[in-house]
Amino acid sequence: MTSARVVALVALVSLGSWGCRDGQPRDDAAAEQAGGSDAGNGSADGPTAVLYGRVIGSDHPAAPPSDWQVRVSAEYEDGTDVAPRDRDSTAELFAFKVVPGKRVRLYFEAVPYQASITEFMDVNDERRYASRVGDVVMDRIRWSMALFANGNGEAFGRNLEAQAEVAEKTGSADIFRANLEFYRKASAKFPDCMRKLEAFERTSRGRALTRQAEARGVPVSLLTALVMAPANLAISEPESLRALAANPRVAQSLRNEARRALQGPAAPVPAPGSAPARPAARTPRR
Repeated sequence: MTSARVVALVALVSLGSWGCRDGQPRDDAAAEQAGGSDAGNGSADGPTAVLYGRVIGSDHPAAPPSDWQVRVSAEYEDGTDVAPRDRDSTAELFAFKVVPGKRVRLYFEAVPYQASITEFMDVNDERRYASRVGDVVMDRIRWSMALFANGNGEAFGRNLEAQAEVAEKTGSADIFRANLEFYRKASAKFPDCMRKLEAFERTSRGRALTRQAEARGVPVSLLTALVMAPANLAISEPESLRALAANPRVAQSLRNEARRALQGPAAPVPAPGSAPARPAARTPRR
């Protein structure tokens, strides 16, 4: 991790663990930014703890893109409500305020990546204590991922149900419904997986998640085109894409997909050490 990222991580944790030393004035704005209000997490002066760390994609060998953002949600093992239930990472860095003395796990969701879940963790009972979580690496959804290694439809179907269960728990139908289209694209070479996906769409769970995504303003009918032919969609439905890219109720990672479609394909980056392209030769004048 570069020195700039270390500084950013320290700043993020400082915001999340306001008042780590007794006697320091509380910064309500910083507490709000790190973990939302204290509603549901005890009284305003009750103990708090911060879980912080780094989340990246499996396709980020060096660093994530500048617009990288992940929705992070928490769940207490005892069923206590978490408020706020979720918050977004700051690039690859995250900090989540929780109640000490409880067991908690974190969910990480983004488009187009498989949701990742930590094991339940014991939160140190020391007042206002910050704990680093190990790096989280999210698998990008593509045909080459291990899930499609043998084209096993049964394994794929179980994974799809597990991802849907996560979306139900976290309220992230927008992310799941967009990811369903990336599963569709990745399943093109695997007929058994495609059949499982199409069967899932017809289930009550699949239909319910579609309705929930639509309720957040996701144009579900356009998602297949957004994934399969974004350039064509940008020509035929530019206003719909602009509305999706600007919708604050939709996950930033899905909004990014709409924005990239509008911008068009990125210019190819020359390989390191390659010679610059030479201009076309001119016909000499006579």
